[in-house]
Amino acid sequence: MFGPKIVEGFDSKYSGKIEVRKQGRDIYVVTDGLTQSGGLIYELWEKTLKRLGVQDLRFKTWLILGLATGTVAKLISQKYSPTKIVGVEIDPLMLDIGRKYFDLDNIPNLKIINQDAKCYILDAKERFDVLLVDLYIGDQLPAFVYQIKFLEQLGKLGQLVIVNHLFYDQDKKAQARLLTDRLAKIFPHIQLVRELTNLLIICS
Repeated sequence: MFGPKIVEGFDSKYSGKIEVRKQGRDIYVVTDGLTQSGGLIYELWEKTLKRLGVQDLRFKTWLILGLATGTVAKLISQKYSPTKIVGVEIDPLMLDIGRKYFDLDNIPNLKIINQDAKCYILDAKERFDVLLVDLYIGDQLPAFVYQIKFLEQLGKLGQLVIVNHLFYDQDKKAQARLLTDRLAKIFPHIQLVRELTNLLIICS
C-alpha cells in the first residue's frame, strides 16, 4: 500500500505549512497535519447537509467563512443549485491552490472575498439563507469565533448557521461545549451533529 505523494508544498503566513497531497486519484490539502480541503472535507459537509432533511437547501444564498480551496463551495454548487455563494478566505495561497488544483474559478455563482472573516462579518449587512463557519487553521479556531459580538453578528446575517468544531479530545470538547452554550443564547434552535472527528453546531 503506497502512502500519499506530496505534489507541492508552501509556507503561508496565515496557514503555516501547506501540502497538496495526492493518493490514487484524490487530491487534498493538509495544513499542520490536518486535512483542510479535498475528499474528507467534502464527505464531512455532504453528510452534515444531508442530515438537515426537513430543510430545503436548494436555490438558496450561502456565505462560507473559511472558503480555503473551495471544496464546500463545489459541493453546494453540485448538490443545491445555489443562487449565490460568497466565500471569504484570508489566505491568498489557499485561493491560488484552489485555482490550480480544485477548479475554484469555475464554480458557478461564487464570489470570492480575500479578507479576514472577522472583519468581513463585523462590517457585513447582507443576509444569507445559509451561513457556514469553517475557520480552522490546522487544529485551531481563531479566538474571535468564541466572542459574543461575532456570534451575535452571525445571527443577524444567517437564517441557518452551521459551525464546524473539532471534537476529539477533552480540550476540543470543552471548547465546543462553551461555543454551543453561547450560540444557544442567540439562536432558539440548536442541533448537534457528530461526523468523523467533528461536531457540527447547527443553529436556526
